[in-house]
Amino acid sequence: MTFNEIMALIMPSIIALLFYSKVNKKNMSMFEIVSNLVLFMLITNSICYAILIYLQTSPIIFSISFTLKYSVMATFIAVVVAILYRFIELNIKINIKVESINEKKD
Repeated sequence: MTFNEIMALIMPSIIALLFYSKVNKKNMSMFEIVSNLVLFMLITNSICYAILIYLQTSPIIFSISFTLKYSVMATFIAVVVAILYRFIELNIKINIKVESINEKKD
C-alpha cells in the first residue's frame, strides 16, 4: 500500500474521531479512542466501498485523482457518521437487567 492509500483510508476516520471528541466534551480513555477510531474506519470505508461498487468504479486503482475524490467523499461520510453516532448515543438508552438463576432451587 502506498502512502496515498493509507491516508485515504485512515485520515477521514481520524478527522471524524477528532470531531466526535470535540462534540462529546469528555476525556476518553485510550481504549475508547482506539475502539471509536476502528468503528469510524469500519463504517466509513464500508459505506464508501458500497458507493464505489454501486457506481461500478474500480477501487483497486488508487490514482492521485481517485485518492482525492475518495478522501473528500470519505471525510464527508465520516463526519456524518460521527454526528449520527453522537445523536444515537444521546437519544437511545438501553437498559439491561441481568438475573442469575438460583441453583439451589428444587
